[in-house]
Amino acid sequence: MKLKKAGLFLLGALTGGLAATVAKESRISKLKKDVLKYLTLFRTMNQYVVTKQLHKDLSGYFAEKGIRTIAVYGMSHIGQRIIDDLENSDVRVLFGIDKRADRLTYEMDIYKPEDEFPDVDAIVVAAYDFDEIEEALSAKVSCKILSFEDIIYHL
Repeated sequence: MKLKKAGLFLLGALTGGLAATVAKESRISKLKKDVLKYLTLFRTMNQYVVTKQLHKDLSGYFAEKGIRTIAVYGMSHIGQRIIDDLENSDVRVLFGIDKRADRLTYEMDIYKPEDEFPDVDAIVVAAYDFDEIEEALSAKVSCKILSFEDIIYHL
């Protein structure tokens, strides 16, 4: 009987230890992903500042590509800067797209990615996971889907 109790105790301890290890690994994995995300966003914003210091602007890029209307996917810091930057230009930002659309308030319409939205010449993705976003959007829109990171590194 004592041997059975000891065995159950050890089994419980091992199971608990394994569960704790798996949970810790999951947290570490999420932290690594977050670090990479914020490092990428920092580098993107740094390059954006460099382009501004060199007096290059987004509206010129879009004009060269024949893009007159856009939507911005990702309404956080970078998305807001894109909208501000294009405010007095020939390029019109018609709406935003964001997973948190129902919690955001802007002076323009904000749609969730799964919503239907109006036609634009291009959607500029100002979010970290461009490849996933592009794949999801390309199934539902016919316009260009552009990475903001790629745009500013090619200005």
